[in-house]
Amino acid sequence: MKIEIDLNDVFRDEIAGEETLEESVRRQVIDRLSGDMRKRLFARLDEEVAKEMNAQLGAAMKEKMPELLDDILNFSYTPVSSYGQKGEPTTFKEQLIKSVATNMVYAPKQYKSEENAFTTAVRSVIEAQTTAVREALVKEVNENFKKDALQYAVKLLSEKLGIAK
Repeated sequence: MKIEIDLNDVFRDEIAGEETLEESVRRQVIDRLSGDMRKRLFARLDEEVAKEMNAQLGAAMKEKMPELLDDILNFSYTPVSSYGQKGEPTTFKEQLIKSVATNMVYAPKQYKSEENAFTTAVRSVIEAQTTAVREALVKEVNENFKKDALQYAVKLLSEKLGIAK
């Protein structure tokens, strides 16, 4: 039995039609390299465009943000409850001031998780100050104790050794 394999038939590309193995390999290598270059070029182009757009957006936001925030804070709206009842017209600024005022109340609770942010902040400041005072008192007491203990020891040794002061 004799088997013959024509490599032109094996490696023939449907797109290429009648081309030699060398031409087919060359065309496929060129297609692959140009495809890789195209991908890298488009990736870099996308990166550069995104960088430029972010820079321009940042500049525009810096320029327009104060005006935009002012418009948002002073925008009038009518709040609606979860039951569909309409409230009095208000602005975000009024609601923000009201919310801050109601939360700026020192209200200690049994559990820290139930306390509002203001109470937690006040407690942390008080704790920090108390810790500083405690450390200063401990330091002073330790120094006084050492001083008094040394004076007492000197006095006792002086009496036992018969050294008069």
